[in-house]
Amino acid sequence: MMLRHRVSPAVGLSALTSLLACNPGAEPSDARATLAIERVSVIPMDGERVLTGVTVLIGDGRVLAVQPSAEAEVPDGAVRVDGRGRFLIPGLNDMHVHFGEESALGRFLATGVTGVRILSGGPHTLALRDRVRSGERAGPDIHTAGPIIEGLPPPEFAAVIDTAGRAMVRDSLDGDRTVREQHAAGYDFIKVYNNVPAAAYRGIVAEARRLGIRVAGHVPFEVGLDGVLAAGQASIEHLRGYIWHLVPEEAPAQPGPDLRSRTLAWAYGDPSRIEALAERTREAGSWNVPTLSVRMIHKPDRLLDAYLATEEASHMTAAMRRFYTERMSIPWMSNFTPDDFEAALDGFGVADSLIRALVAAGAPVMAGTDTPPLGFALHRELEELVAAGLSPYESLRSATVNPARFLGREEGAGMVVEGSPADLVLLEGNPLEAIGNTRRIAGVARRGEWLDRATLDAMLREAADR
Repeated sequence: MMLRHRVSPAVGLSALTSLLACNPGAEPSDARATLAIERVSVIPMDGERVLTGVTVLIGDGRVLAVQPSAEAEVPDGAVRVDGRGRFLIPGLNDMHVHFGEESALGRFLATGVTGVRILSGGPHTLALRDRVRSGERAGPDIHTAGPIIEGLPPPEFAAVIDTAGRAMVRDSLDGDRTVREQHAAGYDFIKVYNNVPAAAYRGIVAEARRLGIRVAGHVPFEVGLDGVLAAGQASIEHLRGYIWHLVPEEAPAQPGPDLRSRTLAWAYGDPSRIEALAERTREAGSWNVPTLSVRMIHKPDRLLDAYLATEEASHMTAAMRRFYTERMSIPWMSNFTPDDFEAALDGFGVADSLIRALVAAGAPVMAGTDTPPLGFALHRELEELVAAGLSPYESLRSATVNPARFLGREEGAGMVVEGSPADLVLLEGNPLEAIGNTRRIAGVARRGEWLDRATLDAMLREAADR
């Protein structure tokens, strides 16, 4: 029988606001354990392996021990969770999200997401980040960019390129000033977009390097993939910039400033060019966040309607559903036709080949969604990565070990080993056998505090109600 530690589902999850302070310098001791997950199979993510019949002892927000169950001594008063037939993995990270509402915090935890990277932020995302860090509000660890930095689009494409809410730059002076302002405000990184002028990009990169804040985002058209790799841009979102190097000049569809042309051009990518691009990416030290979940908005109605009928899609708000059902009213989607959505399918395989080549070359990828429903979409992203040709283990790395490395977290982060942060997800099935098992969540440990299935369900109801 599993002994459950119930946490009130009330707003704020008061039991989580008094989380134990982490003490990584202390010597692990079984006597300090406040949570024990017993007789469980552990996927530690320090290699592709499964440890069976072990007990994981947790205290002070850390994994204290991963021991054979026959040797583990669980102290009196510890919360005991029966892990028989279950699999324990590190907490998951969505490295490309957009949100600002507090209600999303519980939704992420309820779906096993214990870390997120916000790619378009503002004072509200800084406030959410700081409230979670302080323990005032339960939620995932948050790393947030400031407002997206963008330049003016070509006049002929202004109707299909949205610049609302962006920090607009024209030259290097604008670029370095904007970086200084965002760094002073406390953002974690800088996000650049498609139409940033080359001069402004140089100013952004130089000032960011001076201040020690990393640049992530799209590949500005004037800069190109060569310029971004030379600048050491930390991450590239949506595989942007590669398409210009893949499509031969004689191809009938060429990438341009608008999303439609770039989407359709993927079908004409030359696979023989991919390996060299992957090698160059590894040498530059840049990471990629493919955001394959975004493909849903490019799929034909027959596939989109089938998705909207799934259990996952039932967790969307009305506004989220309109993102799909009214997609052609979005400025940057307004020049697509129904035939374009059918044609877009032809380019998915080329992009999949690029993802496989990046991983094979040692140019790491990270899981990110950029799409609703928040939390649930990450599991679809992991499935999409496997469908693209990654192994389930490689897919899991993209949401655990790789984000921890990218963010420069402490040793053991993104793993289940002694000393790891106790952000863990207990699953009803082995995700190395079927990646869809990441959806089968029995419970979540967040900073060592146990959230059972009933609590997670209450958090989902609270998020839906709000």
